[in-house]
Amino acid sequence: MPRTPARLTAVVAAAALAAGCGITGTGVRPAGEPVQGGLTGKSGQLLRVYFVTTEGTWPVSRPAASGDGSDNGSGDGSGGDVQEAMDALLAGPTADERARGLASQVPATKGQVRARTSGGRVELRLPWLVRDLPHLAVSQLVCTAAAGGDPVVEVYEPGMGDRPWEVRCDENGTAVPAGARRTS
Repeated sequence: MPRTPARLTAVVAAAALAAGCGITGTGVRPAGEPVQGGLTGKSGQLLRVYFVTTEGTWPVSRPAASGDGSDNGSGDGSGGDVQEAMDALLAGPTADERARGLASQVPATKGQVRARTSGGRVELRLPWLVRDLPHLAVSQLVCTAAAGGDPVVEVYEPGMGDRPWEVRCDENGTAVPAGARRTS
């Protein structure tokens, strides 16, 4: 049976596809450590900060100035990366983040929100009553604090003394009571 040009073209095309166009396999290569909590890797070089989109809260990663993932090494529980993440939240989204549609509902303030790790918990001290904040602002604050430490955040409000309420950030980026049942 004589070969036709169309049939010969099809055989050549199939052979080229089977050869993989000259690309050889590289095998399995390591990709590094996965993201862990609010800090990536063990070095803590990135902070996780929560901003707002039309869909709710959205985490972004920011370089950490301290870069060591520690509680600033002072041993005084003054916050380290947790406070640094909170300061980044209070500063608001960058111009590039705003261009991507990110915003903040946290009221503008500087240095009045305190976040620190203490006794395996994250303490978040606010200058406002939570009831006066938009619910997305509360989620931004709690999720940013939780991303930098323990998932349970103790929130202290003015006039409430030392009676915090315990919350956590759920898988949707929403502040919920610490005892709330997980939906996933």
